[in-house]
Parts: sequence; C-alpha cells; structure tokens
Amino acid sequence: MNICFINFNKHWGGVKTWTIDYGSQLVRRGHNVVAVVRPNTPFVQKCIDAGFETFVMRPGMKYNPVTILKIVSILKSRRIDAAVVNISKDVNIGAVACKLAGVPVYHRVGLPQDYKNTAEERFLHKLLKGIIVPSQGLKDDISKLPWIRKGIISVLYNSKDRAKFPSKMPTESVDITIGVSSQLSVTKGHIYLLDAARRLADDGVRFKLRIAGTGGHEAQLKEYVGIQELHDYVEFCGFQTDVPAFLKSLDVFALPSLEENFPNTLLEAMFTGLPCVAFNAGAVKELTGDACIVLDKRDTDGLYESVRLFAEHPDMRKKYGQAARKRCLDLFDIEKNTEKLERILSGEVI
Repeated sequence: MNICFINFNKHWGGVKTWTIDYGSQLVRRGHNVVAVVRPNTPFVQKCIDAGFETFVMRPGMKYNPVTILKIVSILKSRRIDAAVVNISKDVNIGAVACKLAGVPVYHRVGLPQDYKNTAEERFLHKLLKGIIVPSQGLKDDISKLPWIRKGIISVLYNSKDRAKFPSKMPTESVDITIGVSSQLSVTKGHIYLLDAARRLADDGVRFKLRIAGTGGHEAQLKEYVGIQELHDYVEFCGFQTDVPAFLKSLDVFALPSLEENFPNTLLEAMFTGLPCVAFNAGAVKELTGDACIVLDKRDTDGLYESVRLFAEHPDMRKKYGQAARKRCLDLFDIEKNTEKLERILSGEVI
C-alpha cells in the first residue's frame, strides 16, 4: 500500500510517537509511507530517519486552498491508498484534500475532547472513512456522541518494538533514580511528583528525579523546584532523542498526568521493565491492568508512598517491573498490532 500521514502539530506528543512507531513498521513490511509535516520541528528528521518520503509545508489558515491543493498533488502523484490525519488542522486541510483526491482518510483520535459537537466537526466527520482510537474506553466515550458513525471506529493499541526497549535488569541499590517523560504542561501533573519528592527528601530517601521533555510549563516547574529547595534532587533533562537510553537510566517511572488516554511514555517504561506508578487518567488502567500501581488523580500521598515502597523494597521493583514487561509483550507488541493497522487501512473495522 501507499500510505500518507498528515500531521501539522507544532509540538511533540503521543500521536507523533504513534506515527513513527507504526509508520516504521509499515515501511519494514514493504509499504510506501509518505509524511506531510510542518517545518522546523524534530518530527521532520524523525520521519526521514524512519524511511518516510517527507514533504514539509506550513498549513496556514483553516481550509487553506494552497495547502490543500499541494496535498492533493502529493496524494495523486504518489498514488496514495489511505491517509491518516490527527489534530483539527490536519482534518480541515488534510481530510478535505483527501476528499478531493478520492483517497480514504482515517482520523487518529487521542482524547475524547478532540471531538466537539459543532457544525464544522459534524461536516468534517462525514469526510472520514474511519476513526482509529488507542483504547476501548475512548471508543466507548466517542460512541456516545449522537452524530458519530459507530460502525467506523477501530481500536488499535499504542505498541512498541520489543527490540528497541530491552528489559532493564533490576538493581538492589537503595539509591534510586525516579523518572518521568512527558510534555511539560499543567495537565501532566509534574507538580504532584515534585510535592512527593519534597516529602521523600524530608524522609531521607536517597533519590534523583529526572524530568524529560519540554513545554510551556517548564519555567514554572523550575521555579517551583527552587521554592521547594529541590535543586540537589531534580534534574531537567530536556527533549530526549534517545528515549530507551533515558529509561535505562531509571529505577522507577512515575506518570502523574491528569489527562491521558493511552500514554506512550508509560507504555515505553513498562516495556523497559520499570516498576511504574501512575494516576488513573483516561485508559491508564486499560493499559496497565494489575502490572503497575494506579492511583486516583492528584493523590500526592499515594504517589509518595508508592515511590517510597519501590525505593525501600528492591523485590517490589523487580516484581512490578517483570509484570509490566510481560503485559507489554503479550498485548502491545507492534509486529502483531501492525497487522491490525494494515487491515484497518484496507477498510476493515476492528
């Protein structure tokens, strides 16, 4: 097949990781993958490195006719069989271009709030061949909207290549490194992890907290680290080009997000065999099962107690880490799930 991914998002997020993960597998399986992306972002080089034929352009205003015609030309010249769009800009430009080019277009949706009950959304929905969601819970939420065509929604779990995330051997050390990898935004809940870190430091727990990622909340978080006098404990690591290496540097992974669906960062940590603790946002429980500690949102006490449990009991780190890795190999192996994506892009609903 000839497959096109259209993504104009400025920031790195889960959907970009999803595109690289699945797109790389499609290339490996002999498909031709084309990417239409915004310039001057890390995503451009990631697409090139993944083997995508990559076209760079600025989307401009909504329904920009110049951009739409450029994409129509790409779709026709590359004989695209199916296209995938993501954020609203991708839909109002990319989906319209696909309609004009006669190409089936699929909307990969990450959160229930991605759909709003407006006349425009209802119009754009009619252009879609299908919707791809990363969890059954999200499918159930979207299906409640009366104007959504229920029979076009497919569930495709975020998945990983096990070879890229080898299991980390657990250590017996009482000096631990805690980590989180996500956008630095208010909804990712870093503030709760920093509050837990303050209590760990007060209790004499020997730890380092490594925070990976960038975002609009970075300055406020760094200021809060200063207020809490955590400079000796907290390291801001920035955007990570080698996520597996970052994860291998950790002993415990924490994800205190308030808004998620099926978080790639947590999935990657589980694949690495790290013991994980997370807030119960979106489909986190669907992802983790009983293999991770899942807490109510904003439960700073539970976050502190869970991390301290892992710090003081290496056997618990090993138990939860092995359970997390096994669950990933059973359910979220990308080679198995790429077959499902091929069937979806061929017109099947799964």
